Amino acid sequence: MVERNPWYKRVKGPFPDQYTCVGVKPDGGGSMRGRGIVGKMKVHRAVFNKDADLVRKLIAEGENIMEVEAAGNTPLHNAAWANWVEGAELLIELGAKVNASNNAGDTAYIWAHNMGWSKMMETLVKHGARKDYVGQLIVPEHIPKVKDFYDDEVGQKHPLPSEEFMEWRRREDEKVIHESNAALPGL
Repeated sequence: MVERNPWYKRVKGPFPDQYTCVGVKPDGGGSMRGRGIVGKMKVHRAVFNKDADLVRKLIAEGENIMEVEAAGNTPLHNAAWANWVEGAELLIELGAKVNASNNAGDTAYIWAHNMGWSKMMETLVKHGARKDYVGQLIVPEHIPKVKDFYDDEVGQKHPLPSEEFMEWRRREDEKVIHESNAALPGL
């Protein structure tokens, strides 16, 4: 069943063409895609493999140190989660924003804190991480508050969805309507 007047039909453009793997929030994190793969995630993969040489090589070749995945996490988030202190220092040295926050508003410091990595927390603070900083929340569409999200004060300051997302929503709605009609006998 398709909602009669969902939030994505009420929000007014113009919309950005498409979001790539670059953070959409002023602090450097966050993703409006919120579904599927955002980019090639080369820097993320190098961080997960704790491969400092590959991180340097990728950045030298033009990959973005601030790439984000669908939940808005940066490579620095991953280094903090994995307690790769040397990697966090390298990422910051190469230009990673230490207070970038993901869609939930979590920074690398919050992830390190949640994991109990004291050395990582010290390292991030040494490089400017703010212990009390919580970034802007990007609310996924499946949370009921989203229906009126763009109408409230916080939502009006929020980045608009991309045209690519709006087109995807239209296609998804059309599929549901088509499947519903196909299930009805005599139509």
